Parts: sequence; structure tokens; C-alpha cells
Amino acid sequence: MREIVPGIVLLRPNSLNLSAASPAALSILLPLTLMATLGPATVRAAAVPDGIPRALAQERAARLSHLRYQLSFNLIPHAPTTEAHETLRFNLSDASTPLLLDFRDGQVSSLTLNGAPIPTTIDHGHLILPAASLHSGPNTLDAQFTANIGAAGKAITRFEDHDDGSEYLYTLFVPMDASMAFPCFDQPDLKGRFTLTLAHPTAWSVISNTSPSMTEAMGAGSETHFAETQPIPTYLFAFAAGPFVNVHPTPGLPNVWVRKSKAAAAASEVPEVQTTAADGIRYLSAYFAQPFPFPKYEMVLIPGFAYGGMEHAGATFLREESVLFRTAPTADNRLGRQILVLHELTHQWFGDFTTMRWFDDLWLKEGF
Repeated sequence: MREIVPGIVLLRPNSLNLSAASPAALSILLPLTLMATLGPATVRAAAVPDGIPRALAQERAARLSHLRYQLSFNLIPHAPTTEAHETLRFNLSDASTPLLLDFRDGQVSSLTLNGAPIPTTIDHGHLILPAASLHSGPNTLDAQFTANIGAAGKAITRFEDHDDGSEYLYTLFVPMDASMAFPCFDQPDLKGRFTLTLAHPTAWSVISNTSPSMTEAMGAGSETHFAETQPIPTYLFAFAAGPFVNVHPTPGLPNVWVRKSKAAAAASEVPEVQTTAADGIRYLSAYFAQPFPFPKYEMVLIPGFAYGGMEHAGATFLREESVLFRTAPTADNRLGRQILVLHELTHQWFGDFTTMRWFDDLWLKEGF
């Protein structure tokens, strides 16, 4: 965003040794330990915090590793929700206490942990993974769930184009809203690899962090499978869907996707945006002595986007109004656009490839 973990920098989380835990960590660890012995119903109110306090994030970071999310969403035009499935794999260093998984603003119809059904109740924005079903080492969670879609206030947002009646869907998970769209460990220092499948109308284009590996016919629509991502935090996972047009596709230049009603108007502006980004990739790769860190780079213009841009790994979303101008652009307009494109591009290195452990270090990546 106009907002280090290759992997993670800063702040070492507290040990699970309660005698060494800070008072803040004890507020999370002690109730969870009691839950393991007394049962979840006995201490749930004390054990399950609202949101994701830092003590919970530190406790999970000390226990969790090797996260892999396999997600499937069924995108139906004008539907208020999307039916979805998730397989989440993770390694756990300590399975002696329950584990909190974040999910809010949706419903879970079935939840299986290591082959055993577990309760689907959402408590203060969390699903409770019971210690009795957890394993030290590899674990597998399967979830069938429903996530909400809305014109505003949702992690999956719908835009209705009044120019031609088209519909577009896009995600915005920053800073901790991925858990509105799917069950996850929604904190920046728990990076995971994501594999995405989208069922969608055949006339729609779909864009995500990686390139599609396969698109196949499915009933009256299509199903697109995306290649697995490199490790990224939940807030940088993203997708967009709708009748987007890839304007001025050119080998060696990043793609720019625009809603179809603006494609003709964008034809004269997009080449400059592509050139700015391509020049920036070459310069920053040399400046940081680090090649572009992801398999591909694209930009998607989102009308009415909440920020000037959002640096999803490999697929930056830009506010359409900051790139396409209603009148002939002035020199200041062009300069502002170049700054925006390069600002979001720089985050592919600082923010995406190298990520702050917690949000009090947001300033560091924004400083670059």
C-alpha cells in the first residue's frame, strides 16, 4: 500500500514456557492451557479474544510453520455469497493446547481436522482447533464454508459498472481482513503458499498472484486453476474476476487489466504505465541486488478502489481513477501516476518479499 521474513525480520516471539511468558502472552496461553484440560466450553469466554491481539500472534508464530492453503471459490454473478472449500496444511511444534484459526463474516458448514470432524462454531472471530485433534508435526484441516460478497465493507467486493451493466469482483485483505474471506492465520509473519481455483462465468477474466496453470470447462462456466504462490502473508493474497480486458499486451511488459467499458479509453494511457513499471523492475532489481522476487507482475485497475494501490504479490491493484484520467492528463497527473506505479512496485521487494513481523513496523516498508 501507499502502506522485514525473506521471510521475516524483527521481534522474536515468546516461548510457550508459561514461566517465561509476558503478562500479555499469559492472557492468551493460560486460558488455552486450561481449555486443554477443562474443555473448551468451560473457559471459552476467557480463552478466545476478540480479533488478533499481539500475544496471540506471538504464540501462534512460535508453534506454526510450513503453511499451505488450497482454496476454491465458486463465483456466481450477483450472488451475495460464495461457496468455498479449503484444505489448510501446517506443521505444529506443540499440540498440547488448542489452536485458534481466524474466520469471521462467514459460515462454516463442515470442518475436519486430521480426519476427525470438529465443531464449526465461530467464537469472537475464531474457530477453535481442539488439542485432542491436533498433531505435533504435520496437520491437515478441511473446511467447507460460505464467504460474503458486498458492494462495501466486505473483503470480497462487488463493483457494478453502470456504463454497461457488467459486474466485477475483487479482494482487499489488508491489514487483517483475509479472515473475512476464508479461515486462516491472519497475521503478517505467518507466510503461506497459496493454491487457488476459481469457478466463474466463461466470459470473465480472472487474475491472481500467479498465472493460471489451467482453465477448463465446468458446466455452463469455467474453472481456472492458478499455480502455487511463493510464501506470502494472508494480506497479500488476492484475486479479481470479471470481464476485464488485457489492454496492450506486449512481451516484456507487465499486463494491465481494465474493465471492458474503459478498455478503449485506456489504450492510449496503458503503454506509459507498462513502460514505467518495466523500467522500475530493471532499476530496482539492480538497486536492491535482488531480481524481481515473484514469477510474474501484472496490474489491475479497480474503479473506486479504497487506496491508490495495493501491492499484492505479483498482482498490484491500482485505483482506476489514479491511472485513467477524465480529461487530457497534465504533467502533474502523469508524475503522480508514475509515483503511484513505482511506489507499489517497490513494495514487491519491501513488504512482499520482505515483510514486517507486526504492524508497528509498517513504517519501515513504507519508507522504501
